[in-house]
Amino acid sequence: MNPSPISQPKDFSPQGKQDPPEEKQDSENQDPKGENEDAQEKNAPSEDPLVHRSQYMQFEPYNTFPREIDLGGLEVSRLIRSIPVLTPKKDYYAYSEVMFVPNIRQTISKMYLVKVATTSSDDLAHLPGEKSAPSNPASQTQEVQDRYDPAKSAKNRHGLAEAGYNAVKPFDFKTLSIVDWSASGQKLLFKERSGVLHVGLRVTDILIYDETKGTVTIYPEIQRIINYYWANHGNLPNLATLSWEVQPLGWEPGSDKLVLMKAWAFDQKEKKFLGLWRYDVDAERTMLVKLNDEPEPVATNGWMATPVAAPSTSTASKKRPFWRIRPRYPFQPDPDRTQQDPARSQTGL
Repeated sequence: MNPSPISQPKDFSPQGKQDPPEEKQDSENQDPKGENEDAQEKNAPSEDPLVHRSQYMQFEPYNTFPREIDLGGLEVSRLIRSIPVLTPKKDYYAYSEVMFVPNIRQTISKMYLVKVATTSSDDLAHLPGEKSAPSNPASQTQEVQDRYDPAKSAKNRHGLAEAGYNAVKPFDFKTLSIVDWSASGQKLLFKERSGVLHVGLRVTDILIYDETKGTVTIYPEIQRIINYYWANHGNLPNLATLSWEVQPLGWEPGSDKLVLMKAWAFDQKEKKFLGLWRYDVDAERTMLVKLNDEPEPVATNGWMATPVAAPSTSTASKKRPFWRIRPRYPFQPDPDRTQQDPARSQTGL
């Protein structure tokens, strides 16, 4: 008995021609730029344009909001490091250390500057005809990430400023924290917060490191100008009797000399906003911008470096092929298989 031929679908087109089944099937599967890929592109998450990612590190803007060093566990750990902040060119970074002296219960701080190392085993030149040894991706990744780790670059750091080292004051605390780099990366804006341990903040001072001059300058005249303004234009009591804070927000976008800051005066009951101020570093002039506590755009020049996970080279993390997976004991037959093959249900295999 001859098998019946496979019936072909009828063509009802006016030409009466019929495409071969193979070509029709291929045309259905091919989708060089079809609707499926368009839908995937639309649904794919868009990357943040402010985040720069390389093979080993990921760089994100630092001054996206006012940051403070978390000192919650300082009395236990005795040492806390701030987040390293890189210059716009990513060739230097700065960070601060806050230390707690337990016998006198005093908190001191220091600011450091570190040049990012660029020499590695991959940068070394090889002789003509000499082949370099194959590099280990994990070790190479660790080598690059160590360049941005303050704990691995202590011998290359340079001290910029210190607070609390010149006097012994029990229960006194002074901390240094970074605000941001200027647009050119030549100036670093940071602040010094002073107060009494377990009591609260007393005053905040603004400091600027100038790389071209090699100096660090503190600006106490900002507090005097704000105090003078409110003594003549407001009904506030003497600010010397209150706790007050000048919070530097950062640099004006694209500027190397204009710093924006907000000021508050507060006691145990209330907190008074003292205005948004602008300080010209070159002219040494303080200007009142507005008296409303509203958001103000500031520059985000510095970068934070976050390590990217190194590729795993060990075989322990790889999944074993399914044919090498041993069955669990005691063995129990699959009920679906025993129903299909009753002969095996008697042996239990």
